[in-house]
Amino acid sequence: MKYGVWFLRLLFASWMIPAGLNHFVEIFPQPMGSQPLSMELIVALLDSGLFDLVKAVELIAGIGVLFGVYTPLALLICLPVSFGVFYWDAPLEGWGSIAALFGYGTLLCNTLLCLAYFKCYRAMFALRADVSDKKSLITAGRVVFGAWMVLFAANILFLSIWSAPVGTEPLAQQLMESLVNSRLLHVALAVQLFAGVLILAGVFVPLALCLQMNISTCALYWALVLDQQPLGIALSLVAFALNGLLMLAYLRYYTDILQRHSVAIGEQTGSD
Repeated sequence: MKYGVWFLRLLFASWMIPAGLNHFVEIFPQPMGSQPLSMELIVALLDSGLFDLVKAVELIAGIGVLFGVYTPLALLICLPVSFGVFYWDAPLEGWGSIAALFGYGTLLCNTLLCLAYFKCYRAMFALRADVSDKKSLITAGRVVFGAWMVLFAANILFLSIWSAPVGTEPLAQQLMESLVNSRLLHVALAVQLFAGVLILAGVFVPLALCLQMNISTCALYWALVLDQQPLGIALSLVAFALNGLLMLAYLRYYTDILQRHSVAIGEQTGSD
């Protein structure tokens, strides 16, 4: 078993490290897509600078997995990127395209490695996670944050009570338009709605906060770096801060993920 995990780690790193490094030191031409939506999305990601963060995550995660340093954390932060690779390669480029094979492979490899280190993530799946102190304050923050995430996502997906943000600056508009056209925004909002419901209900809260943090980070980047409107910046900062503070409140459920060195399934027994 352990040799299979080592092979997957090597395979994952051999893809992520060159793919991430190539963005900063060109090794091979960056694929730009062959379909209108995939080309529109990759151009928007490049122009907005968000692709810099994506490629930095790929590079850092690849190095961590290769050398076995903070491997569960590296796999976790790279999972949304792997999903993005899959989404661009399969739904946008075509489910039966050659590119889709890379998308399937990237997401599958990342997922299988997460399963191999599942014991590090087990605590995050606690049905009713509890906090040691300031329970009333944390509960209030959780309810407010969960309700906010649910209402925001549901409004754009179903209700249309108020207008969805489209951006005022050219790069913000370009990125938002590409996310809407590719329907990647709808995927993110569906995840936010799901996470918000869990947070509001108080079930699987550490997992839900982790899911939401990816979206909170991207929303903050869009508002702070691209759109630069005071109200949007303030709201996204508050959402990001609430997300982060709640994760700190539930920190003991993430401690296994934050270990410098962790062993995967099969390694602890030395089995093959």
